[in-house]
Amino acid sequence: MYENDIISLQNACMYFGGVKAIDDLSFNVKKGSILGIIGPNGAGKTTIFNVITGVYTPTSGNIRFLDRSLNKALPHEITGDGISRTFQNIRLFESETVLNNLKIASFAHTNYGLFATFLRTRRFRSEEERIDRECRDILELLNLSAYADSIAGSLAYGVQRRIEIARALCCKPQVILLDEPAAGMNPAEIDNLNQLILRIRETLDLTIIVIEHQMRLVMGICDEILVVNFGKKLAQGKPEDVKSNEEVLEAYLGKAKG
Repeated sequence: MYENDIISLQNACMYFGGVKAIDDLSFNVKKGSILGIIGPNGAGKTTIFNVITGVYTPTSGNIRFLDRSLNKALPHEITGDGISRTFQNIRLFESETVLNNLKIASFAHTNYGLFATFLRTRRFRSEEERIDRECRDILELLNLSAYADSIAGSLAYGVQRRIEIARALCCKPQVILLDEPAAGMNPAEIDNLNQLILRIRETLDLTIIVIEHQMRLVMGICDEILVVNFGKKLAQGKPEDVKSNEEVLEAYLGKAKG
């Protein structure tokens, strides 16, 4: 890893039997940057997120976050260290309010135990007030304050997508992984999401990695783009360079060389 890198994959492999979901993949993510990961369906994009967040243990290679290897770390340990994520499929607690969804995600950062909870001590009350305040601040940042007391499962799809991002932010990450956050959104919603992601980075000083098929989002916000195909790195560079790369045009955008 270089001094300014926050996440690094070095010769990472993830095999499922004879299937090479990730195949000798190496890349670094600079602190404070937005990295987009693109590629055809089945290219291994979500598997990359899964090895970074401890869902899968890599078959070989090394996954590093700052000065720590993540190869054998458990998902809750990685979240506690400062990496959180969203998922392709929305995983909200649908019967809970939006605010409660965020509070549940904040539980790992509370500073009281079962005894304090049972007796509702001063520390318990103080911590509950802090969590409520911090969750409402995040809702305001994501323009979700009006939905705080709404049942999460009753809201529109695009709003639920933003709630997922808000919940991930409640884990107080240094790095947030967004798995297809623009899925199902129209162009106007994507433009709003672009501005939202940029505001999140600036306000919270985050590093962001985003998997996305919507090129309107990827080209609009990413500092660098990583293109993967069959689990291998096909290209990595600035959006304008990747956009004109002949191998990318052929493999991902469906255009033939020449």
